[in-house]
Amino acid sequence: MDHRATQDTAANSPEETRRRLTSEVAEVEAAIALVASGSASSVTLTGLRFGEQVARRFRAEATASGIRLEPILWPEDAGCDLIVRKIDE
Repeated sequence: MDHRATQDTAANSPEETRRRLTSEVAEVEAAIALVASGSASSVTLTGLRFGEQVARRFRAEATASGIRLEPILWPEDAGCDLIVRKIDE
């Protein structure tokens, strides 16, 4: 049996997708809060599978707080890194 096939199936299961999405939402929310509080001028989250979608979800809220969300897309739509930073005035 191909071990990679087993890993791919587990990684793509609905439960794993839900867990990962929930985790990434929490990470983005925490990064926005950290930057909005002034504790950091920017935070870079790496290895996000759903980062682009999560950034779209929080973009208006972040902008209203003076925060910019900048996804750095990976090749072949495999995910992204996300920079959370104060909007320069």
